[in-house]
Amino acid sequence: MAQAAAQPARDLSGKKLGRYEVLVQLAAGGMATVYVARAQGVAGFERLVAIKVLHPHLAHDDEFISMFLDEARLAARIRHPNVVPTLDISDTQGDGYFLVMEYIEGDHLGNVLREAARGGQRIAPPVVMRIVVDALEGLAAAHSLKDQNGDALSLVHRDISPHNILLGTDGVARITDFGVAKAEVRLSSTRDGQFKGKLAYMAPEQASNGTADQRSDLFSMGIVLWESLTGRRLFRADNNGELLNRLLNAPIPTLSEHVPELAPLDAVLEKALAREPSERFQSATDFVEAIEAASPTMGGIASRRQVGKVVREWMGSKIDAEGARVRTSIDSLGRSEVSSNGAVPRPEGSAATPVTVSAVLPGVTPSAVRAIKTEDLTLGAKPSTLVSPEAAPTGPNRAALYVAIGVLSVLLFAAVGWAVFGGSSAPEAAPAATAPVVVAPPIVVAPPVVVAPPVVVAPPPTAPETTPEPQTTTTERDPHRGHRRPPHGGGSGGASADDDDLLNNPYRH
Repeated sequence: MAQAAAQPARDLSGKKLGRYEVLVQLAAGGMATVYVARAQGVAGFERLVAIKVLHPHLAHDDEFISMFLDEARLAARIRHPNVVPTLDISDTQGDGYFLVMEYIEGDHLGNVLREAARGGQRIAPPVVMRIVVDALEGLAAAHSLKDQNGDALSLVHRDISPHNILLGTDGVARITDFGVAKAEVRLSSTRDGQFKGKLAYMAPEQASNGTADQRSDLFSMGIVLWESLTGRRLFRADNNGELLNRLLNAPIPTLSEHVPELAPLDAVLEKALAREPSERFQSATDFVEAIEAASPTMGGIASRRQVGKVVREWMGSKIDAEGARVRTSIDSLGRSEVSSNGAVPRPEGSAATPVTVSAVLPGVTPSAVRAIKTEDLTLGAKPSTLVSPEAAPTGPNRAALYVAIGVLSVLLFAAVGWAVFGGSSAPEAAPAATAPVVVAPPIVVAPPVVVAPPVVVAPPPTAPETTPEPQTTTTERDPHRGHRRPPHGGGSGGASADDDDLLNNPYRH
C-alpha cells in the first residue's frame, strides 16, 4: 500500500463524471482522491456532493476494487445521522470507479485537535464528550447492521481515528471511511499479516496478528477520547517497530496523570483501553452510557451548537477558503442552462456561433414555431396552420410571412380552378408551351426549413378547334411534402507521525 500512496494523484477538476461536475480537489490518499462536485438536474437543481475517485493505478487491481466496492455497499446500508451518507457509486470509461457521498461543510477531528494544540489550548471536556458520544452512536449503528434477511453482518470499521471522524459546522460528528472495513460478506479477503488502518490507533490484537472484532473499534475510540481530552498523542514513536512495542507492552497512562481535573473519566478510559478484549466495553452503547454517567462531574455533555462553534473557531478560515474555491470553480465553469433564445452556451473561445431560430427569422422564438406536418402542405392548407397563433412573428416580419403564405395559397387555388373549369371555354388551335411559373420561394422557418417547395403551374392543355371532345377533369395533389427539424437546443499512517499523508482528508483513504 505504500507504493500505491506514492503514485501521483490526477486532478479531475472541471470534468464531468456522469451527472456530476467536479469542482475542486479536497485531498488525496492511498486509494482515492476526494473532490467537491455538484450534481445537476432539471429545473436548475443543484447539490454539492463529495466524490471519491479510485486512483488510476488501482483501477485494475482486483483487491483494491473489491475494497472500494465494499465501502460503497456497506456504507450505503447504514442510515444514521452520525454516519456520512453514501449516495451513489458509478464508474466512467477512463476514470474508473467513484463513490458519491454527502458533502459536509467542516473538517475532521484530527485537524481541529491540531489547530487547538497550536493555539496552546485543549478542547473543553464537554465538547469532546459530545463528539465521541456522537461518533460512538454512529459506530453502534454500523456494528448492528443486518442484511436483508435480518442476519448480522458483524461489521468492523478497523480504521477508527480522529481523521475519520468528520465534524460539521452544524456540530454533528459523523463516522466516515469504511474503505478497510471487515464484514462476513466482504467481496475481498484480507491477506494474513497485512495491516489495514493506522497503527497508532489499532487495538493490540489487530496490530499483532490482524484479527479484529467490534471491540477492536472500541479500543481505537478509547485512544481518540484520550487524545482529544489531553491534546497529546497516546502512542508515539520514531518508527513502526517501536510504536508496535509500545502499543502491545507499554503501560497506558491515565488521564489524570496529565490533566488532574479529568480524573472522573479515568475509569472509563481504563476499561476502554484494556488490552484484553473481554475486559473492554462489549458494545458502543455500553461505552456511551459510561461517558454519560461520568459527564455530570465534568460539566455535562455539550450541545451540538457548542460543537459547531468550536469547529468554526479553529477551522473557520479553512472552511471559508474551501467555500470560496468552490464558488470560484462554479463561476468559472458557468451554468449549463439553455438561454432564452434557445441556444446552448458554448465555452469561451469557441469559434462556432450558436444557431437559433430567431437568427434566421427574427421575432419567432423556438417554442413558438409548431412542427409542420405533411398534411399541412396539401392543397387548401390554411396559412395559420403553419405557425401557431402564439408563434406569429412581430413587426414587419409578420406581414412578410403572411403575404408570402397568402400569395402561395391564392395561386394554388387558382391552379386548381383553372384545371377544373378551364376546359369549358373555347378550344385553342394548339397547345402552347409556357415557361414554369414559380409561385413562391421556399420559406425558411429554421436553419434551413422549407415550408413549401416551388410549385410549377402551367396553362391547361387545349383541344383542336374542329374536334371537341367531352371534358375530363383531373386534379393532381402536390407530390412534394415537407417537414421541419426542431431548433437546436439542450440542457445539460506509519501512523506514528503527525504528518501522515491522510491527515488533511476529511473523507480519508
